[in-house]
Amino acid sequence: MSEFIINKSIKLLVCDMAGTTINESGIVYKTLYNTIKEYGIKIDKNDIDNFHGINKKEVLKHFIDKDINFRSKDNVLEDLINNFKSNLRKNYFRNDSISLIHPELPVFFNYLRDNNIKIALNTGFPVDIQEEIINKLKMNDFIDDYISSEDVKMGRPHPYMINELMKRNNIKNPNEVIKIGDSINDILEGKNAKCYKSIGVLSGAENSEKLSKIGADLVLNNIIELKNYVKF
Repeated sequence: MSEFIINKSIKLLVCDMAGTTINESGIVYKTLYNTIKEYGIKIDKNDIDNFHGINKKEVLKHFIDKDINFRSKDNVLEDLINNFKSNLRKNYFRNDSISLIHPELPVFFNYLRDNNIKIALNTGFPVDIQEEIINKLKMNDFIDDYISSEDVKMGRPHPYMINELMKRNNIKNPNEVIKIGDSINDILEGKNAKCYKSIGVLSGAENSEKLSKIGADLVLNNIIELKNYVKF
């Protein structure tokens, strides 16, 4: 076990959603790819791999701008966003397509909250999709705050979502904040916000080598393994 511990000096844990706190088997990226391809915009299947964790509107705009046949057309971005949201709702909210990443997550988060560590979710999802997921999985019962990249001027890897969560929760020192996520952009976001630690998990997009190479301070199989580093 490393020397890293979570103790009462930590005030905020900022957690990614898909692949970190939410098990969704890569549905969001499959839906992004299919939405873009079905519209007729040029995209290869592995192109989407470079955009894990990024604001989904920014991803769609990137592929529009890249295709000369679409970059100057009106309403393409608006159409794609609407199509993506509609497709994602169908894929996410049918039957049991999504679930908590681990059944012990509510108990673990509430244990941290009982010890004065606030739990916040951040995401590259549109805010309405984010709220629907939170409501479906009853996450308001064990988190304190949440934010979408739509709520700030730029999403990951920029630090603005973490900065805003700190401001809302009256936390002035980034050394009191831990960021955890499954993508390279999650780790870069934490680094850019100067968080105490940026922790990677293997339950989503990336492998251990990529997360470590980009600067993850710790790589865990899943977020529940943080329990092994708590000492109050």
